[in-house]
Amino acid sequence: MIEEKLNEVTTARGLIIAAVTIFDEAIDHLINKVFRKTDFVVESVIESLFEHSGPLFDFKIRLKVLLGLGVISKEIFEDINAFIKLKEIINNQEQEASFSDPMFLKFIQQLHCIKESLFIKDPIPDPKATDSLLEQVKIIRWEKMIRSYLILSILHINEALQIESPL
Repeated sequence: MIEEKLNEVTTARGLIIAAVTIFDEAIDHLINKVFRKTDFVVESVIESLFEHSGPLFDFKIRLKVLLGLGVISKEIFEDINAFIKLKEIINNQEQEASFSDPMFLKFIQQLHCIKESLFIKDPIPDPKATDSLLEQVKIIRWEKMIRSYLILSILHINEALQIESPL
């Protein structure tokens, strides 16, 4: 289902926004597993923390709580934060982001879930050099590889969030 959502998205901005949304939903589900109890007293106190005005309503705060409790690893925490920062950068840009933008290569290289896999050895094609058909094909190939790496990293992080409560 998540793969289908990600495959429907065609833009770089859309993919990053979809990733952060997926992580937000997974974190919310994990928080529910960890904190939501059926005991009335516990439930009434916990509910107030997660309401719109509660201190644990913010996605970044919930992420830090899960890290602090040892529910998620430092690597997953850092990777999700990297996606959040990239989303903020992309949303502040006037132009539509492209997968051939060098910032995506830098972004992927900093992800922990990608470091252990093989990575792209081809040089980054010059997006301005679209005068030849060969250059256009290289750019399209590069963008597909970057998109694939991003989707794989999103799936890896989401899978890491699909755990049972250790508490």
